[in-house]
Order: sequence, then structure tokens, then C-alpha cells
Amino acid sequence: MYHQFLNEPMVLDAEKASILTLRLPDDISDFIVLQAISAPLLEVVVIAEAGTPQNIAIRFQPFMGLKVESLPQSAQAFNTPITRSLGQGFRLYTRMGTAAKFCAAELRRGVSFTLDMTNRLGAENCLTFALQADSKFELVPLEADLRVLHEPKALMVAKALLARQYDYAASSESLAIYMTEIEQVRLELQAFLRGELGQCHASLADEVLRLDPLLLQKQQWLFRTYTHMFERPNYNCAANDVDNTDKLLRKLECYELLAPPELIQMVDRLMEDEA
Repeated sequence: MYHQFLNEPMVLDAEKASILTLRLPDDISDFIVLQAISAPLLEVVVIAEAGTPQNIAIRFQPFMGLKVESLPQSAQAFNTPITRSLGQGFRLYTRMGTAAKFCAAELRRGVSFTLDMTNRLGAENCLTFALQADSKFELVPLEADLRVLHEPKALMVAKALLARQYDYAASSESLAIYMTEIEQVRLELQAFLRGELGQCHASLADEVLRLDPLLLQKQQWLFRTYTHMFERPNYNCAANDVDNTDKLLRKLECYELLAPPELIQMVDRLMEDEA
């Protein structure tokens, strides 16, 4: 189903407990995460080869890096494990409604999950997998992967973007990513309307028409906030000179407090003469 997104499968030995970490390389831009989160980032299936115990076949998106290490005896917390037997597996997805910048930040740190074959829970040929705690991602069993059965993806993403709270302290780079997300989903909604699915389902088409103006308004607000960061507050100073001006004003106030009254009056008279 996701052959166009994931690379060729690689087989890993599952005889000992391990920790697998999926990481976004430093030379990859955050903008690529916008495309990456539309599909699973990783897929794992438990397999068995002749003469060997169970192994795992793992596939992930090509620009990602995967590191396999022995499971350390550390205090790192993990979620409740899921049990997978022969022929079963799971996919790694982002949680719905999570901003791309948070996903990118966690991917740069590394998304880790454990592989253990000691806790079999009374079943044979079973492996357990546990994702790191407080993650922006989730492990979805293959048989429970119903994302393809939801409403059109563009509608789901559009609603998630509209439900996202305004971040008044966001950086200019984060705002640029937000605007790109909205522009991308608006293009997807327009393509949906032009397609057969949009023409056959009038209710979905009406919902798209209601969502598009709301997305446009939010995009305009983000653009105004983005451009305000680079506006010149005064034509006598540069756009990035606001902090320096504030510091100089505070410094001048300190001088006025420390200077004798005669000196302050002399400065005032000089300023009046220049005016």
C-alpha cells in the first residue's frame, strides 16, 4: 500500500533485546517533514526464515536514518508495549493534529522504540515493541490501521490546522512552515474538488468550500504576523534595530537618574536651542 513512500525492506535479527532509533539527518530541511507525515514513517513486520527464529522486516522512508543498538539499562521511559506474532506488524505514524515543527524536532532528536522477545505473555514466537514516552508519534498495528478508511486526508489535515492554537511566540521559520502547510492543504482541497470524489460526494464538497475561507483567513493572519517581524518601526532605523533602541532609551533613563539636576537642565537648554 505504501510502496511508493518506503524503501526496500531490510531484515534484522530479533534474538536479543534492542532499541531502534529513527532519526532525521541534520542536512535535511524541516520542510520535507510536511510530505513525510502524510504517510507512515516506518513499517515493521515479524517474519521467520528457514533455520532461524523470528526476525523483523523493516522499511522506512528513504531520507531517514535508522540506528540499532543493544537495549541499555537506562531510566528512559517507554509506553505500554504492543505484542506482535509471526506475520503481524505495525506502522509508525504522527499523531493527528500535531504540528510539523514538533514532529521535525523530535525526529532530529530521534524517535526510539524497543524490541524485546523476553516478554512473550504466554504466546510463542511473539515480540514486544514499546515506543518512547511522551512522543508525538504512535505505533499502529497493521490490523488496526484504519487511517485509509477515514475521510479524505486533505479534509482531516485542514481541520487539524484550523484547530491548532495560535502561537504568538513562534519564530519566523515556524510561521513560514505553518503558511506552507496551509497552502499545501488548500491545493489538495482544490484538487479534491476537481476530482471524481469531490463531484460524487456533494456533502464533502460543501465541507471543503466551508473550510477553504477559514484556511485563507488563518494564512493571512500568519502572513501579517510574519511580515510584521521584518517591518521597520521607524524609517530612521533598520528593521532589526528595535532592541538596540530600547536599550539606549533605558540607558538614557539611567543617566538622567544619576546626573545632577544642573546637568539635566543644561542638556534640555541645548536641545531647545537645536530645535
